[in-house]
Amino acid sequence: MKPFNVFFDVLEGKMNLLGNKTVRRYNDIKGIFCEIDPKLEKENPVIYEVFEAPITEKEGDLMFLITVLYPGKVKNEFFMTKGHYHVIENTAEIYLGLRGNGLVLCQTREGDFEPIEISPNKVVYIPPYWAHRTVNTSSEPLVFFGVYPAHAGHDYKSVELEGFKKRVFFENGGIHIK
Repeated sequence: MKPFNVFFDVLEGKMNLLGNKTVRRYNDIKGIFCEIDPKLEKENPVIYEVFEAPITEKEGDLMFLITVLYPGKVKNEFFMTKGHYHVIENTAEIYLGLRGNGLVLCQTREGDFEPIEISPNKVVYIPPYWAHRTVNTSSEPLVFFGVYPAHAGHDYKSVELEGFKKRVFFENGGIHIK
């Protein structure tokens, strides 16, 4: 691999990361929400997209990506990503907020839980052994840049089976974690 650069325009959302693109629609991930919304099942909106750089998943390389998590709610629960641990559990991850506002929910298998705010110009450090899920609490897309060891892998299955300890809702005019 040779050195390279990519282009990303935060305001326009244009990028040329040229790697894998993952699109998660409501019907792909509806099981992560507390309730099912028949209207969203019919419309099947895009909840989030991940644009990866063209990096191989080998030790020593760093994967970097842009995630766009769209605004919205399922009933009163904010749109969120699936969430995952890393397969190589002793690997960390960093997010840099570019646009919008939200939370990164972090938890360990032992039961520790931390919600961390993410917004433009804030860096979120996710230590090794912590699962993480991002929640958009704003009315605009939440856009963030992420970096992690390319060989870390994603363990979505554990989160599917165990769930996250807490969720984020809009209730009584405010954001509530419960």
